Amino acid sequence: MASKSKNPIWAFLASVKLALLLIALLASTSIIGTVIEQNQTPEHYVQHRGEAVASVIQALNLGDMYNSTWFLCLLGAFSLNLIVCSLDRIPTVIKIVRKDNLATNPDRLAKMKLSKEEKIPGTLETAKKEVMQYLHEKGWKTDSRDKEYGTLFFSQKGPWTRYGVYVVHLSILIILLGAVIGSPTVATKILDNREFAFKGGISLPETAQSDFIFSYADEKKIPLDFTVRCNYFDIHYYPGTSMPKDYLSSLTVIEDGKEVLTTTIEVNKPLIYKGITFYQSSYNQIGAAIIKLRETNSGNVHVFPVDPQNYSVTNTWQEGETDAMIRIQSARQTQMPNGQASTEMKIWLMDSDGPPSMFPLMYGSPVIVERPNAKYELTIGPHFATGLQVAKDPGVWWVYTGCALMLIGLYMAFFMSHRKVWAHVYERDGQPMVLFAGHANKNTLGFSKTFSSLTQGFKKPQNNRA
Repeated sequence: MASKSKNPIWAFLASVKLALLLIALLASTSIIGTVIEQNQTPEHYVQHRGEAVASVIQALNLGDMYNSTWFLCLLGAFSLNLIVCSLDRIPTVIKIVRKDNLATNPDRLAKMKLSKEEKIPGTLETAKKEVMQYLHEKGWKTDSRDKEYGTLFFSQKGPWTRYGVYVVHLSILIILLGAVIGSPTVATKILDNREFAFKGGISLPETAQSDFIFSYADEKKIPLDFTVRCNYFDIHYYPGTSMPKDYLSSLTVIEDGKEVLTTTIEVNKPLIYKGITFYQSSYNQIGAAIIKLRETNSGNVHVFPVDPQNYSVTNTWQEGETDAMIRIQSARQTQMPNGQASTEMKIWLMDSDGPPSMFPLMYGSPVIVERPNAKYELTIGPHFATGLQVAKDPGVWWVYTGCALMLIGLYMAFFMSHRKVWAHVYERDGQPMVLFAGHANKNTLGFSKTFSSLTQGFKKPQNNRA
C-alpha cells in the first residue's frame, strides 16, 4: 500500500497550494457578501441592482451568501484541507518532541552555534553534581545518561509550543463548526428543524406584541417560545436637522402571561433571551399619533396610541403604588408660528394624589405636569414601528471558544519556543570539563542571551571559589 506521502489524493488534500487557493476563494467571496446587502427582499435587489444582477443574486443566493449551500461547501473543503494538512505533518512534530535528546553524540555539541566549554575544579564526580545542581537552580530540570567519556545532562522547556500551529488549526475548525451549527441552511436542509437556527425580523409597532418573527430565507413565520412587546420607540435627531442621531426601543419579554424582562435596545446593544438575539435595525412611521408620558423622577415611560375616531378613550397606568389615568378631552386644528398646521389637544390627567390636571398639548411640543407625588413630561408625536432583526445562533459559543483557542495557539506559535540545553561533563588530561550547548527553534537571538547568561552564571561561582 502506498504511503500517505506518495498517495496523490492525500498529497493534494494536504497541499499548501490548495489551502492558499481556498483562502483566496473564501476572502474574495466574503468581499462579495460585504458589497451586496444581505437578507434583503428580491424587490430590493431589483430596485438597487437591476433585474439582470438581481437574477444572478437570486440564482447564487448571494443575498444570504454566508448561509448558501455553495459557501458552506467551500468551508467544508477548507476544513478537510486543514485536517489532512495537520494529520500529514503532526507525526513529524511528535517525533521531534519525543526525541531522545540524550542519544545526541557529544561531539555534535561543540559544533552547535550556541556552545561554551568551561573547566571545573575538583573531581569528575563533584563536577557532575555541581553541574546538575546549577542547572536545577536555574530552572532547568535535567535528565542524564553516562557516556563513554563522561555524563551527558539534558533539559528542555516548552516542547509543547511546537503544537501551537496545530492549536490554531483546531481553533479554525471549531470556529467553522460554530458557523455551520448556527447556519439556518443546515437547520432547515440537514436537521429539518428551522427553529434550531434562524435569521429573520419583524416590524413591531409601539405598544404591540408578537410571539413570532418572519424568516429572511422564505418569509415564513417562525414561532418564539415567548412574546416580545415594544413598549415605546424613541428617536433623537442631530440639532437643526432631520437626520437620526440615535434610536432605541424599550422591549418587554412576556412568558406564560408574566413579564419576565424589560430592557432598552439600540444599535450594537441587543436583547438576548433564551439564545435568541433581538437587534435594533430600523424603524418606520405608521401614521397615527401617540402620546408618550415620562415620569421624570423614576424615568418610567408610558405610551398611549391616539385613536382619531375615538379621542375620549381613557388610558390607565400605575406609577409606583399610585393608579393614574389620562384622556383626551378634545382636539382642534391649529396653526403653528411657522405656518404649518398642527393639532392641539386638551388633556385630562388624574391620579390618586389630588384633583385632576387639565392642560393643552400640541403636536411636537412637550408639556410638564406636576402632581403632588409625581412629575410628568408629556409629548405627542408620530407613531413608530421598530424594525427588529432576530437571530438564533447556537454555534456562537463554539465561535467564541475557537477565537479564545486561536489566541492561545498564536501566542504559542509566535511568542514561545522550544528551548534545549545540554551539558556534557568529562575529563581532559585529568581536568574535569563541562561543555554547554543550546538550541531553540524560534527567537534564537533571545535564547542566545539566555544561554550566555546561563554559562556566565556558572563561571562566576568558580571564580569566587578560586
